[in-house]
Amino acid sequence: MNNFVLSVVVPLASFALIAAYAIGLGIVFYQVHHNTEFGTLGVIGIGLALLILTPAIAFLLERSSDK
Repeated sequence: MNNFVLSVVVPLASFALIAAYAIGLGIVFYQVHHNTEFGTLGVIGIGLALLILTPAIAFLLERSSDK
């Protein structure tokens, strides 16, 4: 592929992947809030898990790849 095609495809693909992730996460939050007994605390728990586990997993992967 030439550079022009890549300069168009990569941003569009990243936009599509981020949009799909955000929509999927929004659906999960909505379903947990409205259709489970966890309600608001379930949404807060999922958010905290994402907030804490994402950098922790990245740290562990980075540390294991240095070896």
